[in-house]
Amino acid sequence: MIQVIAFFVNLVFLGQAFTMMLVYIWSRRNTYIRMNFFGLMNFEAPYLPWVLFGFSLLLGNPIIVDLMGIAVGHCYYHLEDVFPRTPGGFKVIWTPEFLKAILDGQPEDPNYMPMPEEERPGGYDWGEGGPVQDEEQQDDEQPQNNDN
Repeated sequence: MIQVIAFFVNLVFLGQAFTMMLVYIWSRRNTYIRMNFFGLMNFEAPYLPWVLFGFSLLLGNPIIVDLMGIAVGHCYYHLEDVFPRTPGGFKVIWTPEFLKAILDGQPEDPNYMPMPEEERPGGYDWGEGGPVQDEEQQDDEQPQNNDN
């Protein structure tokens, strides 16, 4: 969807729009997190995309990129999180099976039995957690060698 919109507004690099989309989705899923913007503004997470949009506007950046990211993030959020939970709703967006086959890890083997921790290779005996001694205390505690 973001690529279709980018074609019509003549955008080549979509990194900023994609970032704004991710920020929007995160902010909607974490509604009660309190945020602080440069120590000047306190707000809750759902306002973060709009605060970043306003800051981008103050800096003179093109606002169409931020608006595009917010719009696509809004569509994704509602299709993935809101609509399936409504009465009569269903999952609209799903991961294609070929991506799951490529990116998912191997299924867990039900017969797998890990080695006991004592028999596992590697590791280091870091000691028993005693207090660190000063060099002077260590010299005092070492036995004197009298081979004369």
